[in-house]
Amino acid sequence: MTANNLPKSHRIDADALEPIRKSSRFQLTPKILGRLEQLAKARFDIRPLSRSDIDEWRRLSVDACQTLAQSVNASSQIENEHIRVEELDLVLAAVMQQDDNVVTIELSERARAVKSIVETYLWALTLDKKSFIDFDFVLEIHARMFVTTRPLIAGRLKHKNVAIRGSGYDVMTLAPEKVPVYLRAICARTNERLLRAQEFAEESMLLIVAEFILDFLAIHPFEDGNGRVARLLSTYLLERSGYHFARFYPLDSVILETRDAYYQALFLAQKDWFGESEDLTSWVEYYINSIYTQYLRAFQRVLDRQHNRF
Repeated sequence: MTANNLPKSHRIDADALEPIRKSSRFQLTPKILGRLEQLAKARFDIRPLSRSDIDEWRRLSVDACQTLAQSVNASSQIENEHIRVEELDLVLAAVMQQDDNVVTIELSERARAVKSIVETYLWALTLDKKSFIDFDFVLEIHARMFVTTRPLIAGRLKHKNVAIRGSGYDVMTLAPEKVPVYLRAICARTNERLLRAQEFAEESMLLIVAEFILDFLAIHPFEDGNGRVARLLSTYLLERSGYHFARFYPLDSVILETRDAYYQALFLAQKDWFGESEDLTSWVEYYINSIYTQYLRAFQRVLDRQHNRF
């Protein structure tokens, strides 16, 4: 391997439980400000999700399961796991039916895994919580998502070093012994900021979510499934923050299409995580652009659905 082909690597660590840099952790370009303005208007385009919506989706089956299974499938490809295209309809059929004998044993097991993640999405999106996020909620999300496929690690924090590897990057995430206190700290800080932003409009809720996802991925609290949990938390926090379009088109699909840029943005933003020279600009730009694409596709999907009803 030549020097040019060597992985771009660093180790994530921190000496404080919150960013040392007291000013903004990133810069906003005019383009990103414009997209934030458009996304703010989008909060009025689609109404919040209710339990009756879930009941309707369950009766129709297709809308909920296809959208969420698309998310699961894209997420699997991001993590270098694959459901063959010709198998996806069979997996969906098994997810939507009580009897999963319609497919092979292998596909039945995959269907149960997909169903666990789908059910976790639906559970989180309709959860009646006063707070936005907390430590126990994150563990519960992971437990529900992976109880079928990885029961020994489901809902349990990592006990060994875990690296982020992809697109030529090799990043060692936060050491296991630091994970519990740091995960509690970012959850508490994010929850407090979101509650304050909701009541007093002191900050952009979307930018708070962007920071949380970056911090969560730096901590990488679980042995496996961190990316999937992060993307589910993104959808959940956007929904809770009033960006109701997020549930209609999976962020996973957008990230899959821009996977190299995803890893590059994470790498650049996490080089001095929580340090004096920290700069999250690359990640914030990538995340807001991705959410903007998610919005455009979600809104088009809603329009298409309404058009097909008439």
